Formats: sequence, C-alpha cells, structure tokens
Amino acid sequence: MEAINTDHERSRAQQFRVTEIFNGHQQNICRSTDRMFAILMALQWVAGIIAAYWLSPLTWAGTTSQTHLHIWAAIFLGGAISSLPIALALAQPGRTSTRYAVATGQMLMGALLIHLTGGRIETHFHVFGSLAFLSFYRDWRVLVPATLIVAADHFLRGVFWPQSVYGVLAASEWRWLEHAGWVLFEDTFLLIAIRRSISEMWNIAGRTAESENLNEELERRVTERTAELESANQELEKEVAERRITEAELDKQRAFLRQVIDLNPNFIFAKDREGHYTLVNQATAEAYGTSVEGLMGKTDADFNPNKEEVEWFRLNDLEVMDTLKEKFIPEEVFTDASGRVRWLQTIKRPIVSLDGTVDQMLGVATDITSRKQAEEALHRSEEQLRQAQKMEAVGKLAGGVAHDFNNLLTVINGHSALALRRLKQDDPLYRKLEAINEAGERAASLTRQLLAFSRKQIMQPKVLDLNHVIFETNKMLQRLIGEDIDLLIGLTPDLGKVKADPGQIEQVLMNLSVNARDAMPKGGKLTIETQNVYLDESYASRHVTARPGRYVMLAVSDTGCGMDAATQERIFEPFFTTKGVGRGTGLGLSTVYGIVKQSGGNIWVYSEVGRGTTFKIYLPCVDTPAEEFKASTDEDKAPLGTETVLLVEDEEMVRNMTREILLASGYQVLEAQHGSEALLVAGQHNGPIHLMLSDVVMPQMSGRELAEQLSPIRREMKVLYMSGYTDDAIVHHGVLDEGMAFIEKPFTPTALICKLREVLNMTAEIQA
Repeated sequence: MEAINTDHERSRAQQFRVTEIFNGHQQNICRSTDRMFAILMALQWVAGIIAAYWLSPLTWAGTTSQTHLHIWAAIFLGGAISSLPIALALAQPGRTSTRYAVATGQMLMGALLIHLTGGRIETHFHVFGSLAFLSFYRDWRVLVPATLIVAADHFLRGVFWPQSVYGVLAASEWRWLEHAGWVLFEDTFLLIAIRRSISEMWNIAGRTAESENLNEELERRVTERTAELESANQELEKEVAERRITEAELDKQRAFLRQVIDLNPNFIFAKDREGHYTLVNQATAEAYGTSVEGLMGKTDADFNPNKEEVEWFRLNDLEVMDTLKEKFIPEEVFTDASGRVRWLQTIKRPIVSLDGTVDQMLGVATDITSRKQAEEALHRSEEQLRQAQKMEAVGKLAGGVAHDFNNLLTVINGHSALALRRLKQDDPLYRKLEAINEAGERAASLTRQLLAFSRKQIMQPKVLDLNHVIFETNKMLQRLIGEDIDLLIGLTPDLGKVKADPGQIEQVLMNLSVNARDAMPKGGKLTIETQNVYLDESYASRHVTARPGRYVMLAVSDTGCGMDAATQERIFEPFFTTKGVGRGTGLGLSTVYGIVKQSGGNIWVYSEVGRGTTFKIYLPCVDTPAEEFKASTDEDKAPLGTETVLLVEDEEMVRNMTREILLASGYQVLEAQHGSEALLVAGQHNGPIHLMLSDVVMPQMSGRELAEQLSPIRREMKVLYMSGYTDDAIVHHGVLDEGMAFIEKPFTPTALICKLREVLNMTAEIQA
C-alpha cells in the first residue's frame, strides 16, 4: 500500500512538473512574442506615418497648403493604438492582458493601415500576417478578439466607408463576409497549428519532466553511487593505509630477520635443485669473499676452486631434497676465499612448499675450525703429556736400578783396578782383569746414562756461553764424525748465557753428533747453530712442558736419512734404537733428553724421511756472566797422603774396597757402616780427623745429617760425599749445593784419590 501511495505521489508530482514546465515554456513564448510585437508595432506606427505621407494627397485651401488628415491620423491615432500595447509589452510581458492588448492594438493598427492606403488589396495581407504573428502566442483565445475586430472593422467600414476598406466608392453589403471568410479560413489553420504546437509543447514538457526525473534519478543514483564509491574509496584508502602499515611492518620484520641472520656467525643459506643460492647471510658471503647480493643466484662452483668440496656439497643437498630427511654432517671441510681450509659442522633440512614438493633446502653450518684446532692441540698435548709421564716412569725405574748397580760397579771396578796395579802386564791374569775393568767401565757409562735420563745424575752447573762450549769441543767433534761429513757451525753473536753442567753439555753435543754421523753413512752435512729466542704463550700452549720466556736455542741438524713419525715418538726412550745389533745401546738420545730436562730446558725433534733431522734444545737464559770453561782432560796420576779419613758407607763391599784404596794410598782410615756408628767412632778418636768420606743415602741418618752433627766438634774436618743416586740431602733438583764436594759412583781408585786430595788441599773451610 505504501508503494502504491508512493507511486501515486510520484505521478502527481510528475504531472505537476509537466504543467509547470509547460506554463513556463508558454510564458517564455508569450514574453518573447510581447517583445516582438512591441518592436513590430513601433515599426508599424512609423510605417503608417510614411504610408500616410506617401499615399495621401495634400489638400490645398486657396494659396496655403495643409497637411492631409490621414497624416495626422497616422501620427496620433496610430500612436494611440500602439502606445498601450507597446508599454504593456515592455513593462508587463507575458501577462494575459498584455496579449489581448497587443492583439487588439495590432488588428486596429492593421485597420488603420488599410484605411490610410485607401483600401489597397495589398494592405489586407497585413491582417493575415498579423493573425499569423498572433498565433506565435500559442493561445487560440488571442485570435478571438483579433478576428472580431477584423470582422467589425470590415462590416462597419464596408457599410459606411467602403472606399476605405475595399478601395471602391460602392460595394456589396455582403462583401465583408468574403473577407471574414478568408479570415476564418486562416483562423482555422492557425487554430490547428496552435493546437498541434500546444500538444507538442505538452509532449516537450512531459519529456522534459521525464528527462528531469531521469536526471534527478540519475543524479540520485550518481550521488548514491558516488557515496558508495567514496565509502569504498575510504575503505580502499583505509585498506591501502593498513596495507602500507602492514608492508612497513613486514619490511621492518624482514629487516629484523635479515639483521638476525646476518649477525649470526654461523653460515645460513638456502639452495635450489640447481645449486643456486636463494638465501645467504653475511657470514656465508664473507667466507666466499663477496657480498650477500653477489652470492645470490650463484653456486659453490662460482667461488670454490675445490671441485671435490663442491661435489660433496651438491650430493648432500640433493640427498636432503630427494629423501625429504634432515641430514647432520658432524665434520666437513670448506675452502674459503683466502684459500684457508676451514672445518664446518652442518645440518641440512628440506624446504617443503605448499603443494608438498621440495625444490629447496636450508643449511646451517657452524665453523668448528677453532674447536678442531683446539682438539688437535689437546691431542698433541695429551700425547706429549703421556710421553713425558712414560719417560718419567722409565726414568724412575732406571734411576732405581742404577743406584744399586753403581754400588756393585764400584766394588767390581775398584778391585779390578787395584788388582791391575799389583800385576805385571805379562801376567796371565792381567788381560782378564783388564777385560773385567773395561766391562765395568762400560757398565758404569751405561749407569751414568741411565742416571742422566732419569735426571738423578749429580749436576755441577756453571753459567756458560754455549758458543764458547761449542768452540772448545769443535776439534773433538770433527774427529768424532769423520772426514766425510762437513761440520758447519753458525753461532749468534751476543748469545745469552745459560746455567748447566759443562760436562753434560759436552755429552749432549757428542751424543747428537754421533747420532747424526750414524744417520749419514755416505757423508753429508752436520750443522750446529745457536740463537736467542723468545717462546711466547702460543708456543707454550702447543708444547706441554714449555714455559714462556727467554731461551738460548742450540740446534743440531743433519742431512741424513731422517725419521718417520712412529720413530720420532720413541727416540727418547732408553734402549730404543734403530741401529743394527752391537752398533748402539739406545741410551744416547735418552741421555740427551735427561740432561736437557735436568737443566730446565726442552728438546724437540723435527725430521722428514730422506731429508734429515733437526734437534732443537731450548735452555733458559740467565743474566749472570759466564764462567771459564775448559774441555775435559784425562785424569792426573793419583797423589799419596797421610791424613786421617773417616769412611762411612752402609754397603760392606763398597766400604771394604774404599778402605783398601785409601790404605794403599797412605791414608789412615776410621770406618763406620752408618751415621750412629760414625758419631761413636769420631767421639772415641783422640787425634784429628782431616776428612769424612761418606755415602749420601744411608739408613738411620743421611750423610748430610751426619756432617751437620760432627761439624761442631770437628770443625777442621772436611767432607767429601759419594753416591750413585742421591735424594735431596745435598742435591736439590739434581743440582749440588754450593760448597759441597762430591764424587759420583762408580769411581776408580785414581779418581777417588785425586778428588780426596783436591778437597784436602782446599784452604777454605767446608761449611757442612
């Protein structure tokens, strides 16, 4: 119902609008027609005056001429007829009264013109033209007064003044009907035209109203659509703004993620099936010596010259993508842009797309080069530590054996030497005893080497200049190695000083030279060099037993056969030798090792099979000036004596043999088998005791403790210690305390007597 009412209201409004448009259109026509007639009637007025003047003859009265009455009629009567319509047309155009006034005035003006022209037939066409012009109003009612005026004019003037309307003095009384008929005939066609014109005007008004309605509807729809578009545009702008915010957030997230992966020190990368990088971080790009952009789209083969590595990476990548399984690679090598080989620990995973296919893989590789190097360094350190512990254990065993063996050798060598003194050389027993003595000396040499290796040998260190030691032993070394080997010596000037036993340094030089000689059976070059060096923390970290600091390096190099790695691991072990049977004891290098270690130094070997060997010895540098050094010489002839000697020795065989030597050399002997007995013997002896010859290691009381107890009561007594193996009684870390006299077991009778006389001849009192 509401829809019907709405349609009815729309129809009424539509009809009202049509009428309004029609009336407005007609009003506009009337106004324009009024203005047209205002101009037309003014022109007709002027034309009437002209026509009156041209067509009306002048009238004369006597000698004075007068203006014809028609002229005055044209002027005043025409003015009266035209003035009101013209005024209304100009002042009130479009009004109904104006139209009727115009119609009346126009037709009256036409009648005047017909009259002024004397009823000429041409002027009657003015009537038809006037009616035609009046039809411009599209108002048939305007034609009614106009037609009535024409009819009345023709009737009245046709009856009373026919010449003014028909141009004749007499006319039929019904002639006016003829003219009226023509007028009605024209009116008929004009009315039809007006009706059609009005109908057309209504149609135009309807179409205009409909067009306006359509325009309004269109405008409404346009407005609605515009509103919708504006709303949509606002939504779109909002969406665009939100999208921009989202894109900004995404850009921020992408930048953050890029920063995260670039800050990650691990290699993060992704590759496709062709091996092209689709994602890399800064660490990966830097490893290949390029930028992230420079690596994108490239393959490993474009940067890595190692084809085996590239193929290895490629196989692993394809395996991950084909099997859809993660792969963990504990260790793999990678050559970076600088050519350095690095160790990586890598995990690779397939990247599965939305459709379930795998065309890419993700890899994360951790550079474990430092860890690998640390593990290798730790392994080397552990090997060095195990080797050092093994050498220490062997050394302890060797030292223990040498101690007991030295006591036996002292007896054997002493008695054989005493027996040889009593026999003549042509005696059948002489050569046998000589062989026993030589064997004993060789055995004594072996025990000394064992003690040297075990670092239980007694050192009498001095501050030395190694250059001077090498210079003094040069001739002896040249004789030792033979003529087919060139001895080259390179000594560094201003070489630092070291503190070591000069005899032991001689032993080191001889053992290394002999070892080099045996490695060059066909000749070669033996090079001895010295140099000041500083071992830093890095070097010390790679060598367990080394400590940072200043050192003097002694290097002995040969051009011999060299050694493999397995041999190098065992060369310092006692009794290990690569020489044939009977050509070596296997104690030469172990002796060198023990002497160097006992001197606070380190020794390292560098060797390659077929290229030779270099031994480098590092001895700590000291700032004390060097003492005078002389090369070893043969022992002098044993001197005789008459002084009283207190002999203290717990080993009976050694004590008896020593007593015999002393007695044979003229000395008075007081003997005791341990410290307590020595105190008793010394207390009971009334005469002077010039020297106490005591073993160092004894039960109940050591030789040092015995000397300390006897010193207050026997201030004139000097002390000579003897031992083949010593604890810290008189030796600290293998170094003899200053002021202590010592002779090493096993000793010969001559050596003992010479040392005894040396101590007795000392003018300074020995401090116990």
